[in-house]
Amino acid sequence: MSVNKLASMKKKIFAVEILRVLKRNFTYKEISKMIDLPPSVLSRYINGHVIPSIEKAEMIIETFKENYIRDMLKSKVIERNGAYDLTSVCYDAGLQQLIARSVASEFELVKVDKILTAAVDGIPIAIQLGNELGVKSIVVAKGTKEVGVEEFLEEKAIFSPVLFKTFYIPKGSIKKDENVLIVDDIMRTGATLEAMVRLVEKSKAKTVGIFTLFSVRNCAEELKKRLGLKCKVMSFLDLL
Repeated sequence: MSVNKLASMKKKIFAVEILRVLKRNFTYKEISKMIDLPPSVLSRYINGHVIPSIEKAEMIIETFKENYIRDMLKSKVIERNGAYDLTSVCYDAGLQQLIARSVASEFELVKVDKILTAAVDGIPIAIQLGNELGVKSIVVAKGTKEVGVEEFLEEKAIFSPVLFKTFYIPKGSIKKDENVLIVDDIMRTGATLEAMVRLVEKSKAKTVGIFTLFSVRNCAEELKKRLGLKCKVMSFLDLL
């Protein structure tokens, strides 16, 4: 099966899974209003009698992303004096799996050899997205050097003139010319992600995309321009 056919089939199956999730919480009539499809058609999809077309599948997925997952995410984020508590999102494996499946298509046509993330809150979504993309190698940049590892690559994330954090990865954990997708929980100033990009550069590898669960004040485009990146830089939900 070609890559395009496989991607289309995965979308169709995911659309059916979405409808089955919705059916646990809503009636056919309520889902029909959400998805804009007749209850009879929804019933055939949900019960496995018919598989949706790629156009219908994409519409179902997009509606689900806009009207269900994003609302659920917003309800779980706690804001305190300008700071965000993402704990209930970062460790909800079921929710992160749905998000990963929703966004996997954004990177399916990009060759990804490894995923790089920052410890610790970026790890769960990195693993989920890696599973969806078939990428089994996750490299975690940590704030301390691991005992037993002799050589490291390091890079500072500078948050202000007096505040920074140094990240380390074992030397050789990312190979020369590998394609790396950077994944994290949130994009605030972009300092952590910029440090991740620099670690990829020091490994003589290539950043082929950046994904975060959240961004603050829609800073994805600003980060992309600042680093001169040609790849996709995206967040699932922007926190104003």
